[in-house]
Parts: sequence; C-alpha cells; structure tokens
Amino acid sequence: MSTRGLAVGVLVVLVCASLANGAPIIGSYTSIELGGSILDGRWSESYVGGGPGQIGDTVHAASWDGLTLAGMWEVRDPAIDATPSVLLDTRVGGTGTIVYYTTYGGGTLLLENTGPWWGLGDPGTDYAVDINSYSHTTTNQYVGGQLVASTTVATLSGVFQDYAGYGVSFWVSVAVPLGEGSGLPGDYPAFLPSSASSGAWGIAQKIRTEIVPEPASVLLLASGIGLLVARRRNKK
Repeated sequence: MSTRGLAVGVLVVLVCASLANGAPIIGSYTSIELGGSILDGRWSESYVGGGPGQIGDTVHAASWDGLTLAGMWEVRDPAIDATPSVLLDTRVGGTGTIVYYTTYGGGTLLLENTGPWWGLGDPGTDYAVDINSYSHTTTNQYVGGQLVASTTVATLSGVFQDYAGYGVSFWVSVAVPLGEGSGLPGDYPAFLPSSASSGAWGIAQKIRTEIVPEPASVLLLASGIGLLVARRRNKK
C-alpha cells in the first residue's frame, strides 16, 4: 500500500469512528451553489453602538431554506470589539473603493443535526462551537460619493464545546446587505441583544466549512504514515 493509500485508509477509519461515537465528522463542506449541501443564509447586525461599524454591534446569522431559519446552522452574538480599520481606499472625487477590516469578540456557532457534519451517535440536536476568532472584510464601492455596492467576506474559527480538540472554520464568501433601519423583516434573524432596535440585514452565500480532528486523531494518522515509511525503508 502506498503512503497516500494508508493516509486515506486511516482517514476513513477516523470518519467511521466519528459516526459511531457521535463526534463531528471531520472534512470540508460547501454550500449548495458550490456543489455541496450546506444551506445559504440570512443575517442581521444590530447597531448596539449607535450606528454601523461601532464597537458593540452584534451579528446574528442563520441558514434559510425558504421557510425556516437556523434549521442547519446559526451564528449568534459575536460583537465588534475594535474600531474597523481601513485596508484600502482608492476613492478619487467620491468614486472608487474602500475596504474595511472589522474584528469581533465572543459568540457561538451552532451546527444542527441536519448538516453533513453530524455524527449519528450523538444524543443531542446540535454541536455548539465557541468562537475564538471572527472578522469581516467589507468592500464598499462608491460613485459620485454614493454607495452603490457592498459585499463582505466573513471568517470564523472556533472549538467544539463538547468535543475537546475538534475545531471548525466557517467562511461566508459573499454577505450582501439588503436593508437598514428599524424595520427588520420577520424572516431574518432577530437583532441581538433583544434590546437593539435598529441595524442592517442581508443574505449570506457561498459558504465553506472545515472541521478538523482532535490531536489524538492527527497523531494516529501521522503515526500510521510513519510506520509505513519505516517499513518501506527497512525492506530496501
């Protein structure tokens, strides 16, 4: 068996073990328009700080299947923890592009048992992930001083609460605002905290998720490959 073949074999064993004991299934997953099975979503960002881009403004995002919010995944409570920084500003005479980078602190990602990551042996209904890093890179385009387009890339990483050593990365490649003010539509995630009365809202698309195994599993994979390499050397 080749080194690559052994690596694949050990990985299959790890996935089967996840299914048996309910641990998250390691792997990479994408949203439907990227050929995967993850649902796209909708989001809101409440203006806790009094306006857009203020410290304390809080994100709430969730999957959307056309009828139900949060049936597959949900991001709750990451809040802006520093004033957004400007990465690029090409505007001349009010026309051009400005790119902002915004960091957030806290929050939870919930991965429901309807997703491809679910280990069937788990007795619960979702995996709770503590977010340890969350950021937005927002690109605003202006013409004559007027904002004509805005898109955001959201990047999240965290660790599973009930499965020590399992981590997750969660990317939203396209988050587009569709509205702003106090009239949040009823089929969008509610402003958080509940005392917030205004903010912005929109859609989240082109999602990618990667779940990585606990260190013991990585060690098992590395050990297996190491043993094979040593055996092949001894045969020479």
